[in-house]
Amino acid sequence: MLTEALIVLFYLAVVVEFITEALRGSFPLLRRLPAKLLAAVLGVLVCYLTDRGLLAIAGGGFIRCTYIDYLLTGLIISRGAGVMHDLIDAFSGLGRRLLRRI
Repeated sequence: MLTEALIVLFYLAVVVEFITEALRGSFPLLRRLPAKLLAAVLGVLVCYLTDRGLLAIAGGGFIRCTYIDYLLTGLIISRGAGVMHDLIDAFSGLGRRLLRRI
């Protein structure tokens, strides 16, 4: 169960990161918003639309309101999206540095 929850967390974070960057790149108005705020809103929205909450997946039958689960999961994956963004930047920077050395 925990492994499934972590895999869902990873995939949703990647989706939120991709959508956040695509929207910020396409709409100049969204560039004015902080990326963390946009990612948080998108994270909650993605959880709601996909009907995925980590507490429900991890066996947390104690959640009575699924919307709280969506909110918490959305906030968690929005932070994960930032981590994914940092990892992507680090790997792309590494690739450029390696190409310069060749």
